[in-house]
Amino acid sequence: MNIEILYNAVDLVRASGYSGHPREAAFMRAYPILLSTVRLPAPNPVESLLRAASLAYAWMPRTLRLDISRLDAAAEAHAAARREAPDISVDLIEPIADCLGSLVGAAWILHISNPAVFPLWGRRVERFRLQTTPSGYHMGQTRNYLSFVEETQSVAAHPLFLTFHHEYCTAYQARLQRLKIPAYPLTEPRVIESAAAELAGQS
Repeated sequence: MNIEILYNAVDLVRASGYSGHPREAAFMRAYPILLSTVRLPAPNPVESLLRAASLAYAWMPRTLRLDISRLDAAAEAHAAARREAPDISVDLIEPIADCLGSLVGAAWILHISNPAVFPLWGRRVERFRLQTTPSGYHMGQTRNYLSFVEETQSVAAHPLFLTFHHEYCTAYQARLQRLKIPAYPLTEPRVIESAAAELAGQS
């Protein structure tokens, strides 16, 4: 990924209202509610993780499954991931992925739990990044999600990123307005992932 290519997503967002994609429009409407609900206090780390997992899997094609024997370790990792500056590593991500049996599910939970740090991730975005359809094996390897996280950090550090972020968010807010959805802010990882998803839809 590079910012020059991602810039092409601005015009796509300006031109589209997602009127033909009711599920994606519904997700845009529900997205800020997901984030605010995850931030609500929970009695303990396990309940915090289970809340995040339930919210994330409401938007995923798979049914939520849990390896209960791994739940405590996953909850501990999830609590660490929610910190302001977590250590983004295999040791943080894999306990959650192992409990769910899904790295993509873990990425969704990480994003809605700490959207300023972790991007959403899935086959659509990875197809754009690789310019080929990723295998199931590829989507199960933590190093590939970490590679995407590193790329989002690199894009966010680019001198043109602030301008891109502003233009993309302005276009996105206009889309929300066309859909009669109240405006809400987008974090840097969300802007980059969203732009990649827009472009993936054109490939």
